[in-house]
Amino acid sequence: MASRIADGSEVYWDGRHYDAFNQPYQDDLKFYLAEARKARGPVLELACGTGRLTIPLRKKGVDITGLDLAAPMLEQARAKAAAAGAEIAFLRGDARKFRLKKKFKLVFMAFNSMQHLGKAEDLAGLFCSVAAHLAPGGRFIFDIFNPDPMYLIRDTEELLPVAYYDDPAGGGKVLVNESYSYDKAAQVSRLTWHYRSEKTGKTLKKSLNLRCFFPQELLALVRYNGFRVLSRYGDFLRKPFTGSSRKQIVICAPSAGAR
Repeated sequence: MASRIADGSEVYWDGRHYDAFNQPYQDDLKFYLAEARKARGPVLELACGTGRLTIPLRKKGVDITGLDLAAPMLEQARAKAAAAGAEIAFLRGDARKFRLKKKFKLVFMAFNSMQHLGKAEDLAGLFCSVAAHLAPGGRFIFDIFNPDPMYLIRDTEELLPVAYYDDPAGGGKVLVNESYSYDKAAQVSRLTWHYRSEKTGKTLKKSLNLRCFFPQELLALVRYNGFRVLSRYGDFLRKPFTGSSRKQIVICAPSAGAR
């Protein structure tokens, strides 16, 4: 099954390892649950992964559909949903060009997933596809990093530990170290995650590429693609966005007369 997505990222090779890596992260759940309830209608999660948000939202009564491009992630999502007794349509599709026979009151793309779309045509495809699937009054929400210039100049030879978890296959512990370089021309952070099995001593390397969107650039991109920003936050507690915010959380909607 394919594990490489359009920008060359390979870290979605195994849904079980992905979940073990990200297990502690729940900062965004209450925010997206509140927005889903506020939408009062069907919800679509793009780049839903293993259902980290999709499944708990469904269990809270949200009518939600999940879409993702990585087959290993969807396999894990379906297994988790079945175990939780949650009926969810997990669909394989590309956020840049999906076509579903349904309209949604809310479409969201969480956990920095939009940063896999580095090219202007990719972003145009995303916003166009979202606009085509929004019901009247519908909203599009996404969250991404706010680039930190100090992070962008990290030593390319430096390895930093980013995760330590039990091997889901029962092979003891897995230590994940990260190496990093920043492609200034493409505005892309190019990371490599080194998965080292403590049991075997073997290391598996997987790439992760994330486009960096600077704050003013991001606002211009949203407008250029036919949307207007309704709200912008710096964290999931809805604090105002500032230069020191770690996140850029944007709630937007199609502009009047947009395609």
